Amino acid sequence: MPANHGNDPNRHIHNTDNEDTILIPGDIGNFAPPPQDNEMNAQQPYYGNQPNPFQQNGYEQPYQQPYYGNDPYANQQNPFAAGYDQQAQQQQYGYQQQPYNGYPQYQQYPQQNNIPQQQYYDGQQYYSPYQQPAPPQRKQPGSKKYKKKHKSLVSKIIRRVLLSLLSLGIVLFGVYSCMSVSMIKQINYVPTGDRTRTEGALDAGYVTSILVIGTDGLTSDDRGRSDSMVLISINKKTNEITSTSFMRDCYVDIPGYSKNKLNAAYSFGGPELLMDTIEKNFNVRIDNYISINFNAFSSVIDSVDGIEVEMSDDEAKAVDTILISQLNELMGDAQESDLLYAGGKHILNGKQALAYSRIRNVGNNDFERTERQRRVISKVLEKAKKKGLSFIRKAADKAFPNLTSNMTTKELYLLSLRLPFILRYDRQQLQIPAEGTYSGEDIYLDDGSYMSVLQVDFEENYNIIKDEVFSED
Repeated sequence: MPANHGNDPNRHIHNTDNEDTILIPGDIGNFAPPPQDNEMNAQQPYYGNQPNPFQQNGYEQPYQQPYYGNDPYANQQNPFAAGYDQQAQQQQYGYQQQPYNGYPQYQQYPQQNNIPQQQYYDGQQYYSPYQQPAPPQRKQPGSKKYKKKHKSLVSKIIRRVLLSLLSLGIVLFGVYSCMSVSMIKQINYVPTGDRTRTEGALDAGYVTSILVIGTDGLTSDDRGRSDSMVLISINKKTNEITSTSFMRDCYVDIPGYSKNKLNAAYSFGGPELLMDTIEKNFNVRIDNYISINFNAFSSVIDSVDGIEVEMSDDEAKAVDTILISQLNELMGDAQESDLLYAGGKHILNGKQALAYSRIRNVGNNDFERTERQRRVISKVLEKAKKKGLSFIRKAADKAFPNLTSNMTTKELYLLSLRLPFILRYDRQQLQIPAEGTYSGEDIYLDDGSYMSVLQVDFEENYNIIKDEVFSED
């Protein structure tokens, strides 16, 4: 029989755990009467619209058995019942309760000060309601995820750098192409005239040959005479540039004309006849030419700020003679301007270098003359390599308008794309006829006069050109 508590507001609360319990008045509040069934395996009491007395007093709601539908373990002994051994039950049935349909699972926590403790499972770890979840861990260097992210960032940076370089390259290529085409168009283009070709002439796809014809004309309209004939051959297999000088006194068969000196072919029929004559006698195919007059030659030398040449006193005296007697007057300068006076090392300007290339009566006549011409060309290429674009701009402004060629704008443009690489090629010089392959002879003409010519062994010189110009290694 329960004790009579008089007017105690909590006197109707029954002891439901069959134990001696000390009830602290006012501790529960408006606690509703429990259900009549005292078996602990029943569902938790339903409080209707009344507030949960445990939450009202600041406690978390005690363990509530989750509903598992037809789960065979749903009617197990209530874990709040006396004598319940949770560990034994888990060992017996071999499972732990898991969340159902996303609802969290609560596990019994040791009670402290009669306050029910709980542990919350968020799908990854357990923690108490009085303990905040640990902040997410940052990826540390060395971890797989960090390495993957770092590698992805580096790849993005590399891609952006490559795209930037590609864009810059396209822009620079466009600028270079525009400049190149505009300069090339300043060259006087003349379509190739009638040709008399020699079948089977020496040719190779890896060799590009251009005949450079130096004339004594002053303008592009003045044909003049061929003062020098140099075949520039670019061999992309050996990475070599070969300058082959053909001596003007070679006694050759000129197509459509009688035999005569090689330089007469240009006087008779211009660059086409000269190319046909070399192709027929030396059996070397020539398709393209560039004709350069006095003004153009001088402008090219000035575009590289002159060339350094060491010469003898006799050569210096010959240069002064040519300047006084011919070039200064043709160039509109004072008769005694730009004289050298003595031999030694000199930085020759365009006009002086032109006079140096025209010396004939010093040394072994035409042999040393062609050697000087090749030396000048080699030094110009060497200086052009160092000057780069500045040389091209200067040459385009002054020299290109005085050049004449049968090469189209497209052909010259494609050649200009290779020019930065061509200037790095090795250079060699060749003289035709080669030493020991010719003999001097005087040829008498119908009027009783004679001319000194070179009788040439054409087959031997053909083999020399084949081995030196068209080599594959």
